[in-house]
Amino acid sequence: MVRGWINLSRHGWKRSVVTCTVALMTGSGIFTSALAQTSEPMTIEANDFLEWNQSEGIYIAEGDAVAIQGSSEIRGNVLRASYDPDAEDRAIETVIATGNVYYKDEQSTARGQKLIYNVGDGNYQVDGPDASVAGARGTISADKVIMLETRADNSQFLNANGKAVYRDSTGRVFAGDNLNAYFDAEGALQTLDAEGDVLVTTENGRQATGDAATYDAASENATLTGNVSIIDGGNRMNGGRAEVDFKTGNSRMLSDGSTKRVSGVLIAN
Repeated sequence: MVRGWINLSRHGWKRSVVTCTVALMTGSGIFTSALAQTSEPMTIEANDFLEWNQSEGIYIAEGDAVAIQGSSEIRGNVLRASYDPDAEDRAIETVIATGNVYYKDEQSTARGQKLIYNVGDGNYQVDGPDASVAGARGTISADKVIMLETRADNSQFLNANGKAVYRDSTGRVFAGDNLNAYFDAEGALQTLDAEGDVLVTTENGRQATGDAATYDAASENATLTGNVSIIDGGNRMNGGRAEVDFKTGNSRMLSDGSTKRVSGVLIAN
């Protein structure tokens, strides 16, 4: 078989369209994989042009490009979908979208300037600035990058870097330069680690800051370390270590074992 390339350019108002059948993996959790496993064909459209490089196994779509399969879609200024040209099924392996990226499926959405989606394992990466991923149980944003890894048991690991912020559906906020979050197969948050300019906010607006924090969802407790402050209105406590109980709303400041004393400024009503 001779392989070459096919280019479909825009003529007038009509969008260039190509339809291909692909098999894609599915995921579960708070941030599900973008495209579900299905025998439905994927439709790729673009305003400017579509190019199919059969030798290298690449589809390129440019100009408000969109790939749609069932209820899932990926959008961007440019889409690049690749497959193994020597494989019999020619199943799409990677979809890369660049420029004003948007994707959605039945359970989540994502926005950013670049999306790299790996079909085989359902993992993806969204690059900033202003990268965000939103699901029914929470939203995460970051200036640099958000990476999602779905594991064999459908649990998920999410890393957000660059002024990252995670807001859950209850109003709790965890922010830091770097966030690592772990979710179970049902999408519930299990643990979250934050590093660098950490800010933790409870549902009632009480805040705690520090150099690092760890949150355990089962106990609903967060532990902050390094230059910690707890702020509640005009009241403030300072120390090396703090424990915040989201269930009761109570906070406790502890010494970190250094020579620095625990201190506080309390304003009587």
